[in-house]
Amino acid sequence: MAGVPLLDICKAIFYNETIFMIDIGNKLKLLREKAQLSLRELGEKTGLSASFLSQLELGQVSPSLASIESIAIALNVNMAYFFDDQTKPDTVVMRKDDRRRIFSQGSKATIQPLAYEISKKRIEPFMLTVEVGGESGEHPYSSRHEEEFGIVLQGKVRFTLEEKAYILENGDSVYFNSTKPHRWENIGKKEAIIILVIPGL
Repeated sequence: MAGVPLLDICKAIFYNETIFMIDIGNKLKLLREKAQLSLRELGEKTGLSASFLSQLELGQVSPSLASIESIAIALNVNMAYFFDDQTKPDTVVMRKDDRRRIFSQGSKATIQPLAYEISKKRIEPFMLTVEVGGESGEHPYSSRHEEEFGIVLQGKVRFTLEEKAYILENGDSVYFNSTKPHRWENIGKKEAIIILVIPGL
């Protein structure tokens, strides 16, 4: 992207993320209405407020990894459903500039899928990037996948599974039962990058 002003690059990234958040909001509203749930009822199922869910449907806020997982479980879909881009072909290679990103300002973390049509895959690879002091969510979360794999590519993180905490650094990996409450926290002095591999439904 040589010769392209940094401001223009930032505007393009912001625009793409805004469009993506609107797409997530539309998918959420469609699923909620199909399930005949009010915002309040979905909030009771997920532990999220009705006002937050309303803002999410309007593309005005970004969810944490934990929030996306809670919503997916409540609406009986896999988390990857929210990342699928119907305009993109199911190709072998995904270029890094084509990844759909969700940045959660509250969690200071970004999650990106690492394949197209990810909800149709038998395995779902994601990249979780956590800023210094960031986390996967305010509280530990669970999924219904039973198994999950994670490897730290950069940084120092605290991985908590139920009541036990593990300190992980570059190259360390975990294989765990993700139906148990778990959480990722960046406790290092630089950005942490984690690859997560989740079984498809």
